[in-house]
Amino acid sequence: MTDTQSIQWKRLAIEASAIVISILMAFAIDAWWNERQIRYEEQEILQGMREEFMSVHATLAQDMAVHLQDLQSLEDLLLAFENGLTENSGSVVDAVLLEMLGPGTTDLGNGSLNALLSSGRAEILKSRKLRTLLAAWEGVIGEVLDDQANNAKTVFEIHIPYFVSENVAVGALMHKWYSAWPVSLRSPSDDSEAFERLIQDPRFRVLVEIRYGYKRHLTGELNAAITAAEAILAEIEKSIN
Repeated sequence: MTDTQSIQWKRLAIEASAIVISILMAFAIDAWWNERQIRYEEQEILQGMREEFMSVHATLAQDMAVHLQDLQSLEDLLLAFENGLTENSGSVVDAVLLEMLGPGTTDLGNGSLNALLSSGRAEILKSRKLRTLLAAWEGVIGEVLDDQANNAKTVFEIHIPYFVSENVAVGALMHKWYSAWPVSLRSPSDDSEAFERLIQDPRFRVLVEIRYGYKRHLTGELNAAITAAEAILAEIEKSIN
């Protein structure tokens, strides 16, 4: 009886161990499969993020190039106010007036990022640094958009009313935005009397100074956004298999 009981207990122990090992293996396989699915989902998210931020970076870089040209025109006119007009001042004034008519907005698509953050799935990204950069992005680009909104408000509430009140002809300048225009037009620099009146108006100089100051500030915000986009892209590349 003792030998029989001993043999049964050994068999039961072996069977129990086999069952436990089978269960643990099943859990391990299930965990491995779930992790594999998560990593596959992460790679899909990263690919979408890379495409999105490559587009964002290209848009910001293009906007910066235009922005710097506008800033240079404003600076050239300020120098002309200080040092005297030259034969090129007419074209500079035209460029400044055209810039002062444009709200200068940036249109970005962050659908993948917004979807990720709103879903609460950001933790699926293994890179803590990438999660931190993505979480900070809204604040970085928000500074750019806020600055542009303030500039647009200045255009519609200050610049355009000023041009209207002072009878500054801007049709020829706006014609550069639209190919079709019903009548022939002359830019302000083509009318010497109107041009002199505009240049000698101290209010116009103040408007140029204010615009230049705001544009200088926007330069910093754009640079910060471009740098942030580059950092995000670099971290995405590290995380893509």
